[in-house]
Amino acid sequence: MSDKSHDTPNPLLEDERKNPVYRLGQAVAGFMLLVWAGVLALVFFLVFRFWLN
Repeated sequence: MSDKSHDTPNPLLEDERKNPVYRLGQAVAGFMLLVWAGVLALVFFLVFRFWLN
């Protein structure tokens, strides 16, 4: 028995991606990722600056 659900995209998932709450969550997650990358870069910069001096 072959299952055809793997070949066709899920229409509920497409509707979910158009949901404004889902898009807001994606935007917040992306912003938090940028903030964490900035914090890590700052910590590494400060640690290596004091360590190399």
